[in-house]
Amino acid sequence: MNEPQGPGAAEAKRTGRKRRKIAWLAVALGVMVLVNVLGVAYAAMDNYTRTTPQFCTTCHNMESHVESYLTSNHMDRVHQLAGVGCKDCHSDYTLVDEAKSVVQYISGNYERVWSRRKIQDDMCLQCHVSMEYHANRTDYLSRNPHLSHWPDLRCNACHLSHDNQVDYCSRCHENGGQRMTEGEIIPRASNPWADPNRTRPTVQ
Repeated sequence: MNEPQGPGAAEAKRTGRKRRKIAWLAVALGVMVLVNVLGVAYAAMDNYTRTTPQFCTTCHNMESHVESYLTSNHMDRVHQLAGVGCKDCHSDYTLVDEAKSVVQYISGNYERVWSRRKIQDDMCLQCHVSMEYHANRTDYLSRNPHLSHWPDLRCNACHLSHDNQVDYCSRCHENGGQRMTEGEIIPRASNPWADPNRTRPTVQ
C-alpha cells in the first residue's frame, strides 16, 4: 500500500508518532501509579499486621496467644513492653501466608491444636547479641545458665514465648540464683550473688 505523499503526509506521520509516544507515556505512567499504589497498600497492610496484635485474633485459635502477649507474665509480654511486635519474631509469616491462613480458617481446614514452633537461636540473637554476651550478664550466678556444660543447649530449652519459662537446670541442680521470667524481681544490688567479694561455692 502506497503511503500518502506531500507536505501534509509528513506532518501526519509526525503527529501519529507523537500520539503513539504520548499513549505509551500514559500507559507507563499508569503502570507506575498502579505499582506505587499497590506498594503503598502492601506496606500499609504489612505495618498494620505488625503493629496490631488484635489482627491475629481474626482467627479465634490465636486469641490466647494475643491475650498472653498483651497481659501475661510470660516472655511474650516482656517483648511487648520492649516494643517487639509479633512479626519481629514471626518474620517468616508473610502477607501471603496470612491470606492463606484466613482462607483455611474460613474453610475450617486448619489445625485445632498447634504443635510448638521450632525457633532457631539465630532468630533470638538478632536482638540478643550472643550467648557469650548473656553469659557475661549472668556471671554472678553460681550456676550460670548461659555458660552451660551442655554446649548445644538451645534458647528455647528454657525460654518459651507464650508459656511459662522452663527452669531447665533445676532438673538436675538446685537453682543457682537465676530468676524465671514470671518470678519475683529481685534487684541485682539486693541479690547476694551480685557481691563480687562473695566466695562462690565450688560447682562440680
